[in-house]
Amino acid sequence: MKRYLPKSWKLLYQLIRRYCREHLFSKHNFALQHDRIWQTQYQISTQQEIKINRYFDNKAHNIDLTIQALHGLVIEPNQTFSFWHVVKAPTQKNGYKVGRNLIQGKLTEDIGGGICQISCLLYINALKTGLRIIERHAHSIDIYQEHERFTPLGSDASVVYGYKDLQFQNTLEFPIQIKILRQNNQLLALFSTKRPTRTYLLDFVIEDAEHYRTVNSYADHKHISKDKYQLPSDLE
Repeated sequence: MKRYLPKSWKLLYQLIRRYCREHLFSKHNFALQHDRIWQTQYQISTQQEIKINRYFDNKAHNIDLTIQALHGLVIEPNQTFSFWHVVKAPTQKNGYKVGRNLIQGKLTEDIGGGICQISCLLYINALKTGLRIIERHAHSIDIYQEHERFTPLGSDASVVYGYKDLQFQNTLEFPIQIKILRQNNQLLALFSTKRPTRTYLLDFVIEDAEHYRTVNSYADHKHISKDKYQLPSDLE
């Protein structure tokens, strides 16, 4: 029955469920306020390359829209960051363009394609900072060869409006400001603080099987997550 419902109805149902879960049944205080950019020497950063292909221009456009929403956001102590509480729904009305996307395990095109690279950067920085991960979703398949990756397998964070969010809590005793910069095909994400903070060392250990890959993620040797990725050859 559910599969015959219009896509818009399914999304509305998911949004209502998420609203109830986040605002009626939980005590999360979501970060929503921006501030002028802090000038500070204390920051944790991650830099990545945007791979140049036929989707590059649209992906860069979508990434720039996402940066506008996130750049300067301040996460106070005990506040929760939510990607979709800050970034608008990826629709044409909101200015997003078609890009490459993974949908239900298949590589295809969709409005807003490419913005997952931003959520990946934020996830990695959250792990480096030792923040509490509340919600994060790995992609379902591993579509890249090693030389094609822009991020280590296991460090990805898929975001799908209404369905999959990236959320983490600031467990530090002082605020964090998110800064994201793009110059051509280079992305830089920073978590800035006004006091020094520890940087955790990340490690992503891959185990290969016949039809899938398993990745165990560690921060300073502490186990964080275990993710399973299907191989593209099994989807053909």
